Amino acid sequence: MNQENNPTNSGPRPAKDVTDNLYARTGKLPVWRTIVRAWAIVFRRLNIFVALAAIPMALTWLIQFIGADLVESWHLPGRVRIVIEEPFRWVFWTVFSVAWHRYALLGHRDSRRMFQFQLGTRELKFMAYAAILAIPLLLARVPLLYFGDEVPELPVPYLILMLVLVITGITVGIRFSFVFPSVSVERKTGLKQAWGETSGSGWRIFWASFLASIPLGVLDRLARELVLMMEPIVARTGQSAWENPLGHWMIGLSIAQLILTFFFTAVLVSVLCIAFRRQTEWEPPSESSGG
Repeated sequence: MNQENNPTNSGPRPAKDVTDNLYARTGKLPVWRTIVRAWAIVFRRLNIFVALAAIPMALTWLIQFIGADLVESWHLPGRVRIVIEEPFRWVFWTVFSVAWHRYALLGHRDSRRMFQFQLGTRELKFMAYAAILAIPLLLARVPLLYFGDEVPELPVPYLILMLVLVITGITVGIRFSFVFPSVSVERKTGLKQAWGETSGSGWRIFWASFLASIPLGVLDRLARELVLMMEPIVARTGQSAWENPLGHWMIGLSIAQLILTFFFTAVLVSVLCIAFRRQTEWEPPSESSGG
């Protein structure tokens, strides 16, 4: 029926058993099968995940540690830490996201080195599109940065505006989402083209992404909240996290939470790649050497 089911690539094809009936460009995106296959892409070969995520995760954890130390040492407001960390986290997340898009779509990674970290024109273009599409969600976060814990006490119109921005951000993100796999595999694309390619599939992409992310999202949030609870307790002891027994647990949880965040990203990207292959004319090169 389609060329995708013909394994002509010399490199390993992690999504080989995803192609059957899922990459066909007919019918609707099968939500539950997409979820199952997306998880299979991520967890079937954990060595690939480690190779692509290890350096971005390590750098993200390092910048988080530096940010926490600066806020504590200089007695800065906690929200300043977000301003310090976010630009770096954005870069490291982009590097991993592009690498995982390419792995899920091309069937191999780009480097033979044990760990991969590539930041170039492709990643910068990906980051530019992500920054544009994230504007509504970033605007919704402004009150969180400015008012902090006082956000629930804001007037109702402000809260409604935040909700509208969040809904708008999610809608924009879903409808233009195909720009990201296109950029990752260096396919000619644009926002208008991406909008057209997701036409009629927006809700199914949303539900597949939302449902696939729930388990990891819940665990991620739980770990994050536990770390936030531990930080002031450890700070009051006057010891660093490395010297305090509770601090050791806090460090371990922060690492676990970071791993969950990257797994979360990998699952969402895998869902998007399945939807992208199903809804567009793009096909992987007939021959590609493993990296």
